[in-house]
Amino acid sequence: MPRAERPAVGGGFGGEGRILYAACALSQFLVAAGASVVTTMGPALREANGLRASWLPWAVLVYALALGLLVLPLCLLIRRIRPLPVLILGLWLFVQSSVALTLVSGAAAFLAFRAVQGVGAAALTATAFALVLALDLDGQRSDRLLLAWSAVVVAGLGTGLVVGAVVGAEWRWALWANVPLTATAGVPLVRLLRSTRQRKGEVGAPTGDGGGGLGVGQGDGAQDAAA
Repeated sequence: MPRAERPAVGGGFGGEGRILYAACALSQFLVAAGASVVTTMGPALREANGLRASWLPWAVLVYALALGLLVLPLCLLIRRIRPLPVLILGLWLFVQSSVALTLVSGAAAFLAFRAVQGVGAAALTATAFALVLALDLDGQRSDRLLLAWSAVVVAGLGTGLVVGAVVGAEWRWALWANVPLTATAGVPLVRLLRSTRQRKGEVGAPTGDGGGGLGVGQGDGAQDAAA
């Protein structure tokens, strides 16, 4: 079976690597903000869903548990299949659960959809990890990329806390904002992955050596490696 050549990091995405990295960073900003936003939303959120104050930490915990427990399995899944299906699943779950959280009543339903939102966040995070591992933006050092990534996550956590504190009775708008923001991050990722697959073969095919990272082959060889 021919082996798909792993790019010299980022070669499979050409000049679109920066756009890809920015979209991944935005998705992680939203994931981090989604984790913290409910912590400071206050009594309006609790009254709308019957959440007692003592239950509010669970709205954070179920999200964090789903995210933390599923990232690694989804990363391993991406090594077996293309990143695109996992990305689309994450986008769909994150958006749909964000909308559902504004519509449901009852603490149990609210916590259940927070868990679903965490599953979507895990899929987005796993996809972003896989794509960023395959990137090298014009030779920038990986430690700089990791530093920028960490800064984005911290900014997302802080923004979620601030937004949750200021929205007050209009807390639903903070969750509805996930729809256009997730689309802003997700649409470029989906389009870039599809166009890259069409140009250079299968993105996300196994590298043939079991290593991490994305296998980006060339033409028919990549197709054979993905088979």
